[in-house]
Amino acid sequence: MQREDAMDTAAGPDKGLMSLKEVVERTGIPAATIRYYDQQFEEYLGITRGAGRRRLFSQGSLDRLGEVRRLLKDEGLSLRQARKLLSGDGAGPTNAPEQESLQSEVAALRRQVQSLEEQVNRLKEIQGRTLALVDGLTKR
Repeated sequence: MQREDAMDTAAGPDKGLMSLKEVVERTGIPAATIRYYDQQFEEYLGITRGAGRRRLFSQGSLDRLGEVRRLLKDEGLSLRQARKLLSGDGAGPTNAPEQESLQSEVAALRRQVQSLEEQVNRLKEIQGRTLALVDGLTKR
């Protein structure tokens, strides 16, 4: 395994490419997630393959990987929506209102989730007080 890591590291500096391990360390994105993004956005990411079909990342592919993650995690887009946006089909000014609408919908859903979480916490407090009262009554 040590030889494999040495080969990965050697591939990076010599060719300006980074191994999967280096990308995980730099980005904090788990390797399994990177592999999944590579399957879903293969053409967009442009990840090259080295010996043994190992993924090798240029700075450009690393930047594009960050963009994919931002769209899926921060913006809350679906795979289909992200693919459409990244392919250029959704990047034009004609789709700006659609994207704005999606972003406002995501924001509204996040507010709803926060409100529901607050309600759950209040209900848990009520449950705790109720159980304490029942416990007090049963001990008499």
